[in-house]
Amino acid sequence: MRRLFPALFPTLFAALFAATVVLLLAGCQRGPDADALRKDVAARLGQALPPGTVELAELRRQGSQTDRRGPPGEDRRVVYFDAELKLTRDFDFGAWDAPGVAGLISALGAAPKGVQGIALGGNKAGDIIRAHGAAVYREQDGRWVPVASGGYRPVAAPAYAASAPQGAAAMLEAVRRIVESVPAESSPEQHAMITQELAAAHASIRARLARANQGYPLAGGAEGGQYLRFAQALAAKPGARVVPLVTRGGDENLRMLRQGKASLALAQADAALDAYRGDGDFAADGPFTSLRAIGSLYPEAVHVLVRADAAVKAVADLRGKRIAIGEKGGASQRTAVRVLAAHGLRPADFSGRQLGINASLVALRQNEVDAVIQIIGVPSESIRDALAAVPLRLLPLSEKAAAALADSGRGYLRYTVPAGTYANQTGNVATVAVAAQLLVAADLSDAEVGAIARNVYAPGADFTARGSAQGAQISPATATQGLSVPQHLAAARAIEALTKGGVPAGKGR
Repeated sequence: MRRLFPALFPTLFAALFAATVVLLLAGCQRGPDADALRKDVAARLGQALPPGTVELAELRRQGSQTDRRGPPGEDRRVVYFDAELKLTRDFDFGAWDAPGVAGLISALGAAPKGVQGIALGGNKAGDIIRAHGAAVYREQDGRWVPVASGGYRPVAAPAYAASAPQGAAAMLEAVRRIVESVPAESSPEQHAMITQELAAAHASIRARLARANQGYPLAGGAEGGQYLRFAQALAAKPGARVVPLVTRGGDENLRMLRQGKASLALAQADAALDAYRGDGDFAADGPFTSLRAIGSLYPEAVHVLVRADAAVKAVADLRGKRIAIGEKGGASQRTAVRVLAAHGLRPADFSGRQLGINASLVALRQNEVDAVIQIIGVPSESIRDALAAVPLRLLPLSEKAAAALADSGRGYLRYTVPAGTYANQTGNVATVAVAAQLLVAADLSDAEVGAIARNVYAPGADFTARGSAQGAQISPATATQGLSVPQHLAAARAIEALTKGGVPAGKGR
């Protein structure tokens, strides 16, 4: 054809290209216009946050595409936008007892890394928060109806006692004199004591130098999970010398910490308590008495999910039902069983399915289970996406059950999932939560633990922009909430100093 019509070919090509561009642009413009989008986003922000918190300073529509997750036969569009929010008053998005980062992220339909400007310790009036967001719409009767929003520098060595020799050379000389003063032949027991102390000192020095050069291994969690995201966000913080480790979760993290395979670990408060006492799945390991908490990070709420059209109205109604209670041997499963027990349901009263969060949500959508119980930080992206795709409901815990769990001494806290946290969630949902804790064993020095605590809890860090929505809830003010094991004294002192004369963050034990 090109040989037959050489002069026409460039013109035809240009026409086809122009037509393709027009079609693509037309597709991108499908869905609500910028004014309707702005109105809907403003309404969602008004539902998710207390009145007078932010104003939508600017919103720019960035096109749209087909939402392929929608029900068959329904025309849905995902509309993308960039937004700038201006705070009209001081507000702490990380507060545990008020709507915050969870509602903001859900209202904007954003991923954690898509929101920038949330400061650890609270934002000030006039601060600007920028977000790359998305909203889902469906076409209904010729109009578009909204569906859902879619370590640090090496620390200085601690000061030695005044009577101790100063400097490495002087100390080595003093140690040499001690060794020579105790002949092995005449005092084998004392010589063995010296050998043991020197071996321990040698190992400690080598380990600390390695940590200073390579960073602190932090046992995180599974790929894509909240623990690993926080570990990665912390590692991305300037000066934070931590090395995130992919693991199967809190139980494995605690064992890695005990075995010296990690310097730091993340775990639920109730799992940490079981390990500390040597209870439950940790009975064979015995008590982990050297386990210490640097502090609580953020609450992990109990989510009880059912399909929106289910006749189930309360947790007690799950008797005889198929319930996804978490992966085998996981901390979430133990907590789920305790939550059901608090509502009078023993394991024989329901059919427990051992499924992780993603598999359990798929099973719920396909009617293979009747309910899902997960213990996870708010907002959970997996749950948010599931609620956007299929109508689901969060069940509240009964007042009696929530009170019993909170009084059980296992680190459970009364908690409310604020309205607007998830798609189509119009009211608050009463539940309980456990604190996600940053834990350490006895092998780190006080100076190292104090430096890690300062790095984690120092105000101003934007963990959300680094990929952890839950990281925005970290604060010195909540560092001791829900602690289930003794807090490391060096961490307690460091966090208390960060309060700058305010209420001490923890006394330590």
